[in-house]
Amino acid sequence: MIFEPIFLDGNSDIPMYRQLYDSIREKICGGKLAVGEKMPSIRRISEELGVSRTTAEQAYQQLCVEGYLISRPQSGYYVEAAVTEKKAPPAEEPSEGESFSDVLFDFGSRYIDSRGSDLDLWRKYVRSVLSREDTVTSYGHYQGEPELRRELARYGMLLRGVNATPDRIVIGAGVQPLLSLICGLLGERAGRIGIESPCFPHAERVFRDFRLPISELGQDKYGVIPQEVYSSGANVLYLNPSNTESLGRPMPVSRRAELLEWAERTDGLIIEDDYNGALRFKSRPVPAMQGMGGTGKVIYLGSFSKLLMPSVRISYMVLPYGLAELYRSRGASYNQTSSKIEQLALAEYIRDGHIEKRLRRLRKIYSEKSQQLLTLLNEYFGRAVKIRLAETALCAEISLNSGKNARELAEIALAGGVRVIPMDAGEGSAKLRLSFAGIQPEKMPEGVKLLHSIIIPYCR
Repeated sequence: MIFEPIFLDGNSDIPMYRQLYDSIREKICGGKLAVGEKMPSIRRISEELGVSRTTAEQAYQQLCVEGYLISRPQSGYYVEAAVTEKKAPPAEEPSEGESFSDVLFDFGSRYIDSRGSDLDLWRKYVRSVLSREDTVTSYGHYQGEPELRRELARYGMLLRGVNATPDRIVIGAGVQPLLSLICGLLGERAGRIGIESPCFPHAERVFRDFRLPISELGQDKYGVIPQEVYSSGANVLYLNPSNTESLGRPMPVSRRAELLEWAERTDGLIIEDDYNGALRFKSRPVPAMQGMGGTGKVIYLGSFSKLLMPSVRISYMVLPYGLAELYRSRGASYNQTSSKIEQLALAEYIRDGHIEKRLRRLRKIYSEKSQQLLTLLNEYFGRAVKIRLAETALCAEISLNSGKNARELAEIALAGGVRVIPMDAGEGSAKLRLSFAGIQPEKMPEGVKLLHSIIIPYCR
């Protein structure tokens, strides 16, 4: 059999499908399965390995999601990418002044579901830290509290496949302050920034504030096109490979490997913004790109705004060794921007295993809410719009032909009591996003119904 030898342990805590997925992935990455090679059928795997068809199918589906395999209708599964993975050494929103008082149905992204907020538990950990008088009456560490950095190193490897040691982790109050630090550390080396289009506007704002030239890069069905990166002259590439905008799904490993090769060949850097990478709920979260590259060419960014609460401003980055040393050499000149109290509370929260429990609960909540919203959009809008799930953004996206652009439509909807998120689109068309993160399930039907009545007259 093609899978000889594969050993699956029925007594292991690791789910059987995950063991099968890991084994196949290892053989692909190790070159034992070549690109284009046909895989055994699900039935054959089930019979020869003594696992259920569901187990085999789950393993294959995850490999397809990550781009290792491809399913060809009426033909079967084939190896799509053979990537030799290198292991690293161990170890858009309303403005502040905008009123919310007249919003009846908020499909914006400033909130999370209150059922997943863990407020009582969070209070417990904050009170625990506040009782440590000698700790809270001193300034925080410029790099972030050592207790939290140790937990983040373990958390990042366990849940996102990130290779990090505490000394390479820097904590900040959100992604923008961390991006500002990166731009300062890179200095002239930053040169030109290559970005996806659309790009996270808060990131783009930082690059423009530093007066860095920006190139918007073309994309195909696999994400940013490597040839475009080479020809752009970019020195730094800013990406969210866990949820590429043009795909609505993770960037395949083959494309990730091509971009890592660009970084090594050109001495470039990749900033991987893994926003909500762990919150994928339709399939298992795809491991971070940073874990694939042992070249020291990836700066990893992670945050907790949707995992905890948007008001808890804790994000972190994992720097390559050279940049980490440069940061520490300047350490006395930096102040920590994130609350020491909240950092220490989060360290205890993660240490006690609550972050994994919370993820499981949130995945269930958001899976149910996303399906409810998609069903309602199809029911009310039908063929008048194109509907797409932006999973890790916790949004559903509708594209419509209209004489109004997205911002104009969003303003019209807001005047009628419904907040939505405008997205750029082409001439004569508009894209609107509806976040299902904060709105309560019982308010969704009336909210979608009202939105339909407001904007359908502007659809062609």
